Amino acid sequence: MNKGGRIPAQPHRLTTARSPLLGLLKHARASAGKIMWAVGLVLGVLLVLLSSHSWLPPDGRPNISPGGSMVLPPEARAGLRTLAESVLQALRTSDRAALEQLVLTKSAFCGELWPKLPPVPNLTCEWVWSAYAPQNAEGLHRLLREHGGRHYTLIRVEPQRIVSYGEARVYERVRMIVMDESGQQRALRLSGSICELNGTFRVCSFILD
Repeated sequence: MNKGGRIPAQPHRLTTARSPLLGLLKHARASAGKIMWAVGLVLGVLLVLLSSHSWLPPDGRPNISPGGSMVLPPEARAGLRTLAESVLQALRTSDRAALEQLVLTKSAFCGELWPKLPPVPNLTCEWVWSAYAPQNAEGLHRLLREHGGRHYTLIRVEPQRIVSYGEARVYERVRMIVMDESGQQRALRLSGSICELNGTFRVCSFILD
């Protein structure tokens, strides 16, 4: 029993049911200099779109594939493999410019994806992109530091989950199963999610989600 003493402060518990993604966006807007985009900005805003009731299919549910082993359609397999091969080729020569060409561009993000998103007050595409770009550059620097100059041979590409709506599709937590120079098979996370917009495959970001 605590007689006459101060009652210990109880730990704060988060009880709100508000979307964690919206909370992340709010936090990012309030502290632009300290943004930590754990899942990559582009993936995050696309998930806002998919979670919006106004963008759900008639049965009220987005098309989300289960985790684990999944069978990809031939066009998705080919697109993912081509992109993965391009990433590995650029890493062999530590070609930063080539890697930058594989990422979703500002024009594609602002012109194709952003107009489809539900409006967020006081949040513009220009601001979002300016917040995302430094984090992506940091992720790209990490990738080149850890894997630049390595000669990996691609075996297969394994996304852990796919979220899709119409022509917009996100392949999450993508692993590249490769063989290294010693013949050892390895499972690597070299980028964040991969976006498919209008049949074009791009790295969403180099921020690991």
